[in-house]
Amino acid sequence: MQRNCLISAVFVTLLSPCVWAGNFTVGVENTDYMPISKAEGGNYSGYARDVLDAFAAKAGHKFTYKPLPVKRLLDEFAVEKSLDFKFPDNAYWAADVKKGLNIRYSKGVVAVTEGLLVLPANKGKGAGSITKIATVRGFTPFPYLDQIKANKIGLSEVNTAEAALTMGETGRVEGVYLGTLAANYTMVETLKKPGVLVFDPGLPNSTNDFSLSTISQPDVIKQLDEFLVKEKDTVAKLKAKYKIVE
Repeated sequence: MQRNCLISAVFVTLLSPCVWAGNFTVGVENTDYMPISKAEGGNYSGYARDVLDAFAAKAGHKFTYKPLPVKRLLDEFAVEKSLDFKFPDNAYWAADVKKGLNIRYSKGVVAVTEGLLVLPANKGKGAGSITKIATVRGFTPFPYLDQIKANKIGLSEVNTAEAALTMGETGRVEGVYLGTLAANYTMVETLKKPGVLVFDPGLPNSTNDFSLSTISQPDVIKQLDEFLVKEKDTVAKLKAKYKIVE
């Protein structure tokens, strides 16, 4: 484990007083999923980092972020157990790999709605109009898995949200499976084409919490939960900074 708890005589009094200040390694996804997070050149940034850093500063911890490919991140966290925390995580993700593990999940750091974005002219045409979709490599379009496995829907995986959205814009796929926050951010900030695709709420979609998870540090998760409740104003300011509306 890459954790070195600091033996200090001072407890953190503003949050749960049972946890010593410590240095912890947080495994994160090596992807561009702004405004939530972005890992580039070993650096980690975005809303999620700002929230976790604000919590760490309040609790007296230090977080070191380790960007990894999605599959490798899961392996290091759940199989090798070489990470103190994983972000993002959710109890429903990779349940087969996590089976038998006592994993503690925080309250949602952010709630993300994921579904299909389509050309504005195709919104409302229904699921029967979808034969091919694109998503970012490492992400799973859960509402469409059965149809993908049955070869009723084709799936293209690309490296970036920008590439996936471009496939939708040019008609190479009928839908792009992404989180709406990341999709809208990419269309506005990267492609400079706001609204070139739109979320279709009439198609299968899901809303999930992006949480911090741990196997070895449940007390820190408890602290984070308290922080998210007690520091609502701080969290709200960070959401406003990144234009996050859940």
